[in-house]
Amino acid sequence: MRTLKNFSRNQLIAFIVLAFFFLFAVIYSVCTLIYRAGKVKTVVKYAPYSATVTLNDAPITNNSTTWLIPGEYNLEVKFNEHFDSYKETVVISENNNAIVGILNPLDDEGEKYINDHEREFYETEGEIGSILNQQGIKQKEKYPILNYLPINNSLYSISYEYNDKKEPIVNIKADPENLDIAVEKIKLLKNVNILETNFVFHTPTEFSEYQQNTETDPLLAIKVGFSLSNKYVVNAGKYNGDYFYTSFYINDYDRALDYAHYRVILKKQKDGSWNALANPQPLFTNYNTEKIPEKILKSTNSY
Repeated sequence: MRTLKNFSRNQLIAFIVLAFFFLFAVIYSVCTLIYRAGKVKTVVKYAPYSATVTLNDAPITNNSTTWLIPGEYNLEVKFNEHFDSYKETVVISENNNAIVGILNPLDDEGEKYINDHEREFYETEGEIGSILNQQGIKQKEKYPILNYLPINNSLYSISYEYNDKKEPIVNIKADPENLDIAVEKIKLLKNVNILETNFVFHTPTEFSEYQQNTETDPLLAIKVGFSLSNKYVVNAGKYNGDYFYTSFYINDYDRALDYAHYRVILKKQKDGSWNALANPQPLFTNYNTEKIPEKILKSTNSY
């Protein structure tokens, strides 16, 4: 093995330079890993690119990529008097790692600036479209029911919107006569977790809020508690420990038609009476019930 004294002067210089760059690369890599640890790679792109972007009053470079600690930030974007400024609270996470947008012009000067810097705005529009597409794919992976929606026909409609938490709310609109058809359609959708879907049923009902009563027979407790008229029929139901679940529906004697099934869950009280644990629903979920075991919810939905 050759020792350093066996190298020529030029070889020795080259060796030292290579060693220096190798050591620099190692130190840089280690420092980079330490700096990025626990942070999220975040795209920052706001048109116009000359706009000032701040997070919690600290400036960050526009039209760049940075690394941020996940969490909530106060975003502010400003340019000049010819453009509107923008303020928003943003939450940075692995699934939300882009600060992208376009400032709106306020006058002809702003419009002229956009025309003179078209590339910036086209690039940002493309970035926004790409992000929205990626978010849509992720949302459909998390909430498979979105792959099937919207569904619109002459009998019912099933659509969705997002709440403030950016979670989908699935709206089902159907007349009472067609409600059961819409529910069966939902049950047939593959890979859909009914309990983890926020359903809102927009079907008019005539039964009232549950009124606590002293009936020890759960079927009578349901009829009295919800003030059910004679057109409603309550199914026999099933017991599961202190729980009792069943459904009631409208019976149209003239047309020999049963429709609008609503499920209900009761829990036995110490005095032998029954308490309704949630408002009657065509389907029970973790959104429209509270503190009910999932096995009870699943059994009720299957009843």
